[in-house]
Amino acid sequence: MVEPLTAAVIVSLFFSEAIKEGGKALGKGVADKFTELVNAIQEKLRAEGTEGLLLRAENQPTEANKAKLQDELQTQMDADERFAHKLKEIVEQLQAQDEKVRQVVLSEIELTGDLEAKDISQKATRSGSVEQEMVTGVKAQNIDVGNLNQEA
Repeated sequence: MVEPLTAAVIVSLFFSEAIKEGGKALGKGVADKFTELVNAIQEKLRAEGTEGLLLRAENQPTEANKAKLQDELQTQMDADERFAHKLKEIVEQLQAQDEKVRQVVLSEIELTGDLEAKDISQKATRSGSVEQEMVTGVKAQNIDVGNLNQEA
């Protein structure tokens, strides 16, 4: 059985910003692997009569629709070890081809009180594209930040 997180990883790949951009920044190998992943999932869901979950999530990517897709994908992966292994291989190949470094600190946090963030650093030292985010989508009464550093 494939670890439960894999379905979550696959669903997040479907709705990632890089993929939404039409693969412009992706290399041909990554785009081909992503297409292979999508095709494998579409074939399996079609064979199981649940392809509508994928279509609904694509057309209306709400958290509820993505969660239903993730649950169905996990169910299929748990029931069919060959399918799960195939998806895991494709995801690992995708991850191996991705040279992008992505670092996120303090993102999408909602507090009823105060937030204090001090002495936080991000440093990317490998080649490839780098995406760094720090303190984004944070909601708090008072936000006190200091000595935040990013380096690529």
